[in-house]
Amino acid sequence: MKKPFFSVIIPTYNQSSLLKKALRSVYNQTYKNYEIIVIDNYSTDNTFQVIKLFNKVIYKKIHNRGIISKSRNLGIKLSKGKWLAFLDSDDYWDKNKLHSVYKKIYKNDFDVACHNEWIINLLGKKEKRKLWSYGPFSENFYQRMLTTGSRNSTSASVVKKSFLKKNKIKFDEQKSFVTSEDYCFFLNIARLNGKFFYMQQPLGYHTFYKESASFNKIRHLKSQMSVIKYHVYKIQKFNRNKNQLYKLIKERIEVKNTIVNLKSNFFEVENINNFFKLFFLKPFLTINFIFFSILKLVKQSILYYCYSLKNLLN
Repeated sequence: MKKPFFSVIIPTYNQSSLLKKALRSVYNQTYKNYEIIVIDNYSTDNTFQVIKLFNKVIYKKIHNRGIISKSRNLGIKLSKGKWLAFLDSDDYWDKNKLHSVYKKIYKNDFDVACHNEWIINLLGKKEKRKLWSYGPFSENFYQRMLTTGSRNSTSASVVKKSFLKKNKIKFDEQKSFVTSEDYCFFLNIARLNGKFFYMQQPLGYHTFYKESASFNKIRHLKSQMSVIKYHVYKIQKFNRNKNQLYKLIKERIEVKNTIVNLKSNFFEVENINNFFKLFFLKPFLTINFIFFSILKLVKQSILYYCYSLKNLLN
């Protein structure tokens, strides 16, 4: 039997209807040399009935106790492919995703490939769609990721399995990292000099809804800070003072979250007050974040209209 090139790892829990869509997006891939591994956290819905609709799915159950890293790590352990393609069960792919990544792999030397994604926002009454871009790769990538935040999406990333095996990297299973375990995972790859390659094509669809694990902003922020504190105080080998570095990162995240909250609810008095307090206390950081946010927004808008026009023409 031919060894799969990609191992598609899908953790799931009580998302049978969404899982069906995710699995169908894999089965519709134009590139066919892959295996599918579904790790189920003992779902109580009709997940197993959905699995039976698809052939050749490796299906395993695990009590992960709310720690999705345990499911992903089991998927990695069971995998036989050269490259690992992660897909959350509430996301799905474009039919050319694996083929597009496969072509890039033989033209470039890298350990992680990540493409852009369509973001499907289901939090309001109407579905909203926008385009998110990831990256870019740069020098001192570990430190840049640590100070500016994650530059990857799990469902948009494929990782060279041999790099993980050689460097003994897996998803960290600390409970305090839940919702930010992927950030820690890619930080560890960057820390050990992994090479990242970013593709501009939007080849996946990432959904946000009220039941999403990362929807709770306060919980997600705490987990993100736990990851950062872990790397700053226990792992990092930067020359600058650890306390100063942690303080700088914390301030940048505070600025980011204040502006994000203002953007999401501009007319809320508390958000406006918080913004002006922050502006007077940290004017440089605030202006710097706004400037680069505008640049990113312009880039994403251009990409959005380019690919929207391309879809209309096709």
